[in-house]
Amino acid sequence: MIVEFPIFGAGIIYFPTELSALRVFEPRYLLLIADAIKQRKTFCVSNNLDEENQVISEVEIIEHRDISNAEQLVLVNCVNLYKTKSINTDKEYPVCDAEIIIDIGLPPTIDQLDNLQIKIKESLSELIEKGLDIDIPTFEIDTENRILSLWEICSKIPMTLDLRNKLLLSNDISYRFNLLENYLHEIKERTA
Repeated sequence: MIVEFPIFGAGIIYFPTELSALRVFEPRYLLLIADAIKQRKTFCVSNNLDEENQVISEVEIIEHRDISNAEQLVLVNCVNLYKTKSINTDKEYPVCDAEIIIDIGLPPTIDQLDNLQIKIKESLSELIEKGLDIDIPTFEIDTENRILSLWEICSKIPMTLDLRNKLLLSNDISYRFNLLENYLHEIKERTA
């Protein structure tokens, strides 16, 4: 099913469950945010406004505040991933037609997610010992929705933009899980 969304060309896309802040100052995006707040609707965030068939993040506004009379800081939570079919920039603000991305494959078991968390904590502890200034994240495994739990894990670990894009562009759950495991294995080898 194709759905129309306002679209914000933010230069990044988010993992489902990921929280982030958008600094909004362009007049068209200020209008987009104002409409989303008034109508209590979601909108999408994309890498750009030029590329069709790109993965985009549907986000909801959690909080917002004025920084100045022409700038807002908006806290958003990613709720889903879509793929654009078309983008129209001729309106007051950009809009797109998009189709939801359906995941394929079996989600990891709770034991696999628990073991992944342990590996993440071990890897990050080693990086902290080597001087990286980060906190070890706290995870909450949702036994009802292990797919979202895997996305939450993705959103809490530092990674390269290349790995981030590989995870976001794949709708194969097992592939995403294996990418994370391989990444953690690489970290362990590099810090050993």
